[in-house]
Amino acid sequence: MKNTFLLPAILGGLTLFHPWSAPEVRAADHISRDRIINSQGIVLADKDCLNTPGTFKPPVEIKIVAKTDTTNLRLGYAADQVIFNWEGNQLELRVDGGPANGRHQPDAGKIPPGQFVAIRWVVTPTRQSIYVDKALRYEHQGDYSHIDRCVSVFPAGGSVVTVKSIEVRHLPANTK
Repeated sequence: MKNTFLLPAILGGLTLFHPWSAPEVRAADHISRDRIINSQGIVLADKDCLNTPGTFKPPVEIKIVAKTDTTNLRLGYAADQVIFNWEGNQLELRVDGGPANGRHQPDAGKIPPGQFVAIRWVVTPTRQSIYVDKALRYEHQGDYSHIDRCVSVFPAGGSVVTVKSIEVRHLPANTK
């Protein structure tokens, strides 16, 4: 299996890190501080992590189109990780870190392996909401006002994740 690397010098600060093999350069169709788009998909395995070049404060809307081959499609922003298809219980949506730490959602974490899903993650200063293919999967009220982080997508536990896009849009300041 080849590991794909996006070199920050070529792609304006995008970071994808894998420490064990030589890099292969793959250009994104579009990259900016708030958008990464690759029509073929960026393949992540092992310790790879795809991060947006910019950091973001709420209120924001994050849209991610990605798939996992089996388990562990993981996202980071308002939590250290939100896990779809967690290897311990694929039905449970896991939320580790951040204001919602440990407030997992039963029967909300399963996504179809091998199929791209559209994830919409809305984070305001007082709430986060996570949708998969337009269906609400998770909602939590808490203090999200101090977040200023990049958006991350990564695999774990031997899964392979493919990312077609990450897009972040600032919402109006009065968004609750």
